[in-house]
Amino acid sequence: MIRARAYMTAVGLMVGAIWSHGQDSSAVSLRNELSSLIDSAVFQGLDSVRYKPGDAFAFLRSLRSGEGIYEQVSYDGISTLYDQEEDRILAEDISRVRTSAQLRQLAMQFLPGTTAYDTLKEGLIRALAADDKDKIRQLAPALNFYRWIHHHSFPRCIVVNIASATLCYFERDTLRLRMKVVAGKPSTRTPRFAAWCDKVILYPYWNIPRKIAVNEFLPMLKRLPALAETMNIQLLDSRGRIIDPTSVDWGRWNRDNFPYAMRQSTGCDNALGVIKFNLTSPYDVYMHDTNLKAAFRSTSRYFSHGCIRLEKPFELGAALLGDKLDTTFLAAGLKDQQPRPLYLEKPVPVFVVYLTADIDADGKLSFYRDIYHLLK
Repeated sequence: MIRARAYMTAVGLMVGAIWSHGQDSSAVSLRNELSSLIDSAVFQGLDSVRYKPGDAFAFLRSLRSGEGIYEQVSYDGISTLYDQEEDRILAEDISRVRTSAQLRQLAMQFLPGTTAYDTLKEGLIRALAADDKDKIRQLAPALNFYRWIHHHSFPRCIVVNIASATLCYFERDTLRLRMKVVAGKPSTRTPRFAAWCDKVILYPYWNIPRKIAVNEFLPMLKRLPALAETMNIQLLDSRGRIIDPTSVDWGRWNRDNFPYAMRQSTGCDNALGVIKFNLTSPYDVYMHDTNLKAAFRSTSRYFSHGCIRLEKPFELGAALLGDKLDTTFLAAGLKDQQPRPLYLEKPVPVFVVYLTADIDADGKLSFYRDIYHLLK
C-alpha cells in the first residue's frame, strides 16, 4: 500500500510540476487556477499554507477527504478500506486534467451539495470576515468532517455528534432520522471513531466491564448481596457458569482478587434496554436502548460510561432492519430472554465525531459547549 501511495503521490507531483514550470498558455492557466483554488481553500476549512503550489494531489485529497481528520479521530475502520483505490482514481483524474475549467470541475465535485454544508460554509465565511477565531476553530473542522463523512456516498450512514449529543441517520445525503443521545461523562468520554454497525442484538445481556464491576457493583453486593437478584445481576465463573450470589463468601473478595464476571440479564430493566447496535470498533462502546428514559429530557446529556444511549432505538432498528424487526416483541420488555442477534444485510458505517459547530434540528447553525475540553 505504501508503494502504491508513493506512486499515486508521484503522479500528482509530476503533473503539478508540469503545471508549475510549463510556459505554454495551458500550463500558466492551470497554475493560476490551482493557486486560486488553494488561496480560497480557507473557505472550505483548509489551511492554504499547507499546500505547495505544484502539489495538486495533496490539496485535492484534503478537499476530498478532509484535513486533520486523524488528529481528531482515534480509530478509522472505514476510510482506510477505500483510501488506496480513491487515491488511485484521484491521481488518474489529475493526470487527465488539461484546462483550468477541468481542474475547477474536479475540485468542485468534492464539495457536498447539501444545505447543511453550505450553511456551515456561510458561517465560516462570516467568522473569517469578523476574524472570530473562536468560531473559526469550530467551523473549519466541521466542514472537513462533513466532506470526510459524505465523500464516500454510502447508501446509508449514521453520524453521532458527541458535542451536540445527537444522532443522525442518512440515506445518501438525505436525513431520515434524528434523535437525542446520551454520551459519556467527561471522566468516561465516548471515543471518536469510524466503524461499522454489523448487527443488532435484541434483548442483549449487559456484560459489565471489569472496571465497573469491581469498582461500582462489588462494593454494593458486598454490603447487600440480595441486590444481585433485584438488579438482575448474574455472576459467571471462569467457565461461564452462573453462580448463585447467596453461595458466595463476599467477605473474601475485593477489586484485586474478585474471581467472577458480572452481567445483567435481559429485559426492560437492563441498562442496555432491549436492543443493542453492535459496532466494530476496538472500544467497548455500542449504541443501545436504555432503561433511563428521563435522561433525554436533559439539555446536557453526558451520563454514560462511554456508550451511546439512543432516544429512538426502535426507529433506528426499523430503519436498518426493516420488516426483520419485531417492535411488538421488544416493547413487551420480557425478562430472561435469550439474546437474539440480527445481522444487517450490509453493514452500515457509523461516524462518531465531536463537532461543537453543527446544524441543528431546524437546519440552523448552532454552537455547542466543549464538554470534553478538546478544542485547541
